[in-house]
Amino acid sequence: MPCVGGAALSEQELIEQLADKEHDSWARWMRYLFSRCPFTEKGDAIIPRELVARWKRQAATPYVELSEQEKQSDRNEVAHILPIIRNAGVMH
Repeated sequence: MPCVGGAALSEQELIEQLADKEHDSWARWMRYLFSRCPFTEKGDAIIPRELVARWKRQAATPYVELSEQEKQSDRNEVAHILPIIRNAGVMH
């Protein structure tokens, strides 16, 4: 069983901590996405076509083929969950 501060961490507790960080990541993405979109009078967000093209390309690209800047963006996201993984005893 993983440990946090010497106490055993159940699988469910680990899932909850990781889910919390995943939600934070999603929320950061949504704030960024909406900051880049114009809105209609009815409140609909319109994703600019150049961003759609870029994000579709990135989504279709394996990690190893991303630019160094794109890889760093993914690494930055992983850095948010790394403390949980370390505390769970998964890595030293």
